[in-house]
Amino acid sequence: MPRRITLTLLLCGGLMLTGCGYPEVSPKTYEISKALYSVCNQKSEERLETVQELIQSSLEQEEISAREAEWLGEIIKQARQGEWEAALRETRQIMEDQVGR
Repeated sequence: MPRRITLTLLLCGGLMLTGCGYPEVSPKTYEISKALYSVCNQKSEERLETVQELIQSSLEQEEISAREAEWLGEIIKQARQGEWEAALRETRQIMEDQVGR
């Protein structure tokens, strides 16, 4: 196998293992991501609770999947630990990965 193809396959496989990128999400998850981005940008601990409640109610109403709720929950966890920039980047990544879908 040519070296370039091998390198490309290794790179793609590595990206999949690290979890880079998000698959297509529901419109509600995209909406929540925008709200969460705003909350993280403002570093608003109070509004994190509101977004958490929105995630839970959206999950119960089956507007978002359990997987999507888990992703959003992990971002909230980062923010609660004071990792606002990481949470902001992750939220932005969800939104960017939806472009063109």
